[in-house]
Amino acid sequence: MRAVLILGSYLLLVIQPVASAQTSEEIFEKRLLPIFQSPKPSSCTECHLSGVELKQYILPTQEATFAALLKMKMIDTEHPEKSKILEFIARAPDSESLVSKKMRQQELDAFKSWILAASKDPELRNTKATAKAGPTVPDEVIRHARKDRVLQSFVDNVWSEVGRCAACHSPDRNQKQVKEHGDSVSWIMLDAPQATMNYLIENEILNTDNPEKSYLLLKPTNQIEHGGGVKLKVGDRTYKQFLKFATDYAHIVNDDYKTAEMLPEQSNEVSQVSEIWFKVTGVPEKYHQKLLKVDIYRAGNDRRVATADRQIFGPKQLWQNHLSLTAPRDSKRAQEIRRIAKLPPGEYVARISIDKTDRLERNPDADWTEDDYIGQVPFRTDWPPGYGRMTVIEYPH
Repeated sequence: MRAVLILGSYLLLVIQPVASAQTSEEIFEKRLLPIFQSPKPSSCTECHLSGVELKQYILPTQEATFAALLKMKMIDTEHPEKSKILEFIARAPDSESLVSKKMRQQELDAFKSWILAASKDPELRNTKATAKAGPTVPDEVIRHARKDRVLQSFVDNVWSEVGRCAACHSPDRNQKQVKEHGDSVSWIMLDAPQATMNYLIENEILNTDNPEKSYLLLKPTNQIEHGGGVKLKVGDRTYKQFLKFATDYAHIVNDDYKTAEMLPEQSNEVSQVSEIWFKVTGVPEKYHQKLLKVDIYRAGNDRRVATADRQIFGPKQLWQNHLSLTAPRDSKRAQEIRRIAKLPPGEYVARISIDKTDRLERNPDADWTEDDYIGQVPFRTDWPPGYGRMTVIEYPH
């Protein structure tokens, strides 16, 4: 920096020293340690519900942090600006708030400044790691807790079934219910699974302390008074799917998953509720309120294409419900039923099972067995949609 002083008739040029650049130690203490010590979440939480936090990559001293990250290959001393940890910090979700964007940039600038300075220090480069940095859970757990993975689980287990709730809870169908009970009944957001999931979370419709006590489960099973009556039976397929999501979400946000073996298995099949209704007549009255399941197959094919389960109405000796179409995960058919939930006309077989002992209600983790199987019925149908155009078969005797 230059300054000019005028002394009488003389000009005097004064050279002032330039302030020295911050050392890596100073950058670490002033910009990284506050991240390590802060109780606030970092930008990592924009993409991850649990499993990883930026502060996990920072240790109490510069030497320990640099050595640990170098051992993990998170720092590239030859090309510091290309260090992997900088790539991790720079990753952003598709939709990012202005606050989180600013926070992410501050974190990125701090780490980049420190790594550029520290990489020039031969003493730091030769420091041996004495402690580990980074997440304490395996990569599988970190990936499972990513928000896009959680949303996909919500789509598979809850959103695919909201057609069962739409008449009372979707704003395009429930004007009568809104008049009687207010806007709070409209918890389904039109064509918006992310917004719907957020609503359930923000309004504590999911119970993360005791998932089985979530309103999402208690209301439709009428364990808590439900204006729409019993829509699900404890232990039926939709109940199991809702419970699976609620339980998994609770484990994620509570940091319960410590190993890959603790993660839930993903089903090889996906489903989608349709407007196709199916009825079974002549069901023995003795099975009143028992859970009956119908699995639909194309004639001559062992791959299930639709399913439904619901309580039997004994006094009228019938069972009816709308079908959920099924397909192998990642198949072309799975994509098709998500877009348009239809079945082609043709010859089909319905295989019927009944939970005669209420085993599934007592233990929702239990599954159907061969002992529940009643029989099968071949039939032909064009699968017309709508409650008033049901495909009807007679109970196998």
